[in-house]
Amino acid sequence: MIIRLMLILSFSTCLFSAVYAHIYYNYIFDTELEHSDETIMQISQTISSTASIAAYLEDKDLANEVVNGLVSNDIIQSAALTNQHTILAKSILFSEREARTFNLPNPFILQENIGFIHVVPNTQYIRQNARDIAFSSVQTLLVVIVPMLIIFAGLSYILISRPLGHLSQQLTNIIPGSAHRIEIDTAHEHTEIGKIGKGINAMLSNTEMLFEQERSLRLEIEHLEKRFRLMFERSSSPTLLVREHGEVSLVNDAAKDLLAGMGVDCQERFPDNLGQYCKTPDILYTFTENSIKQKQVMQSEFEFTSPLTLSSVWLSMIILNTESDGQWYFQVFLADITSRKTMLNQLSHRAQRDSLTSLYNRYGAELTLLGWIDSDIPFSLLLLDLDEFKPINDIYGHNAGDEVLKNIAKNISHIISSNDLVCRWGGDEFVIAIKEFNKHKINNIAQQLLEAVNIPTHYERNGHQIELQVGVSIGIAHYPTHADNLKSLVECADVAMYSIKKTSKNHYTYYSA
Repeated sequence: MIIRLMLILSFSTCLFSAVYAHIYYNYIFDTELEHSDETIMQISQTISSTASIAAYLEDKDLANEVVNGLVSNDIIQSAALTNQHTILAKSILFSEREARTFNLPNPFILQENIGFIHVVPNTQYIRQNARDIAFSSVQTLLVVIVPMLIIFAGLSYILISRPLGHLSQQLTNIIPGSAHRIEIDTAHEHTEIGKIGKGINAMLSNTEMLFEQERSLRLEIEHLEKRFRLMFERSSSPTLLVREHGEVSLVNDAAKDLLAGMGVDCQERFPDNLGQYCKTPDILYTFTENSIKQKQVMQSEFEFTSPLTLSSVWLSMIILNTESDGQWYFQVFLADITSRKTMLNQLSHRAQRDSLTSLYNRYGAELTLLGWIDSDIPFSLLLLDLDEFKPINDIYGHNAGDEVLKNIAKNISHIISSNDLVCRWGGDEFVIAIKEFNKHKINNIAQQLLEAVNIPTHYERNGHQIELQVGVSIGIAHYPTHADNLKSLVECADVAMYSIKKTSKNHYTYYSA
């Protein structure tokens, strides 16, 4: 950098000297030419009086003396003197075409012109003389200027270039952010060079401080990143970090274990990796899409079929949206709730099933029938009440009665389709709901129920086999023909059942208003 500066300074000095010398040379040359013209004019004016007399008297000898006097000057090549009528005298090589002409006034009448002096300048001599004078002047000028420029260049190098080069060399060897500083020469303590050095040192101090802050921030970020990764990767909650378009960015260990156990590729695009095994994929895709569009926290539960074990797996899924550097991500928190779902299903099953017969109990039947009614599904409801069941309990005990109930439950369950409902309504009452309106088919089913209930139950008591047999009264009502709600429908079937029980028993009849 400093060498380039010196070269530029030297070149600029030489160029300036050359340009200035050229301009000065032309100026001196033009000045000398003008001076020669003025000299010729002055000489002509000096001899004009003598020439006027020679022209007035037409004295050729005097005219020749005037012409010879003019030609004797180095700057005049030739001359001639004429009056109004003739040439009185002229020198050799006179050419009127190249001559300068001066008027000669009448010596007695100044306003009257009586002749002319013709002067041909010695152009070659004048120009050569002007060049010599100009060249000599330029030489004199350069003798003064060049040493001054050399001195200026040397002082510039000593006072500016060399100190700047020294600063540059020191600055090159300093590592940014280190404690090293530029050493300032005492001679430049209060100069511009010293100010530059102090400014550089101040900049280095600020740089060191910024580097320290950056190092501190970097260490803090590294600690935070380690903590985050430790918290994320070691978290017991299975978590995925997913880009907005489904690319999986991060998966913690818990999520890897959970998905690997299900046979799911955790690096595949989300939610396609789970959707292919979900029992309700449309709901899963809609759930994910809504979460991404609405940028809200969404939670739901989905059932999957594990491709490894072909067993059901229930997952709770929470999606949390977050933005970072203009990019949207969503965190997917998974939880295996299969055990909880199984337990809830078991509890629900127990809550809705009769412990003796394993049929639906009244609570479970009501839930199912209310669902049918809410869905406007027509069905026939058959209310069964056992005939002569109380004596069995009284004579043989409740264990015998329980065996009868279990046998009847088993027999009637074989008749009713799995799409329909069989329920122990309470005590010795059963309710059967069939999604059927055809009276002929209902009659057929009712007859089969009568036969199934009438099958004797074999009961062992005190080592003896006993046949226990009961009958059944069946009341039938239709939804929504006879009633538009469950309570009224059961009452209608109950009315029909009691009408049979009071008359013939062990038969069936339909409700009639």
